[in-house]
Amino acid sequence: MGILSKLFKKETERVAADILRDIINKNGNTASQQPQAYTNPSVAQVNQPVPSKPAKASPSGFSWGDTMPDEENQFNFNGSYVEYFDGIFRTEFPQYRLECEAPRKKATVFTFYSGMQKALVVELLASSSASKKLRMNCAEQKIPYLRFYYDHHGWWNTRSYVITRTRNALKL
Repeated sequence: MGILSKLFKKETERVAADILRDIINKNGNTASQQPQAYTNPSVAQVNQPVPSKPAKASPSGFSWGDTMPDEENQFNFNGSYVEYFDGIFRTEFPQYRLECEAPRKKATVFTFYSGMQKALVVELLASSSASKKLRMNCAEQKIPYLRFYYDHHGWWNTRSYVITRTRNALKL
């Protein structure tokens, strides 16, 4: 037996004795009476089935969390994520000319133009992407840049979230 196992064994025995003592004191039982069974919550939770949909009380942000928001988002939209973003950009920002291209696999780029000038570049990427080139090019040219991940668990890209971030980047 190594030093760690000896240490943890003693710690486990101490915790069990403390719990037993607390149960006896709490229930007014004496040592001759049989204590109530103690279930370690962390062990009990391991054996329980994981709910398929977390409770509404789980923490969520503006457009993220374990529970899908009731608001329209890219995952409950009847179409691809590219169609989802394209529809929002074209309906909410009609004053801009919009170009869409797929420069590489798993990437889509929307460019907003005000007249002939680039007003904003939006990149849709897989969450596994480590691409930084477009973002750096935009920074060098002082063009606002946004990135949305289309496949990150719990990031819903709700309609209001996409509109708010886009509007803030365009400074409308």
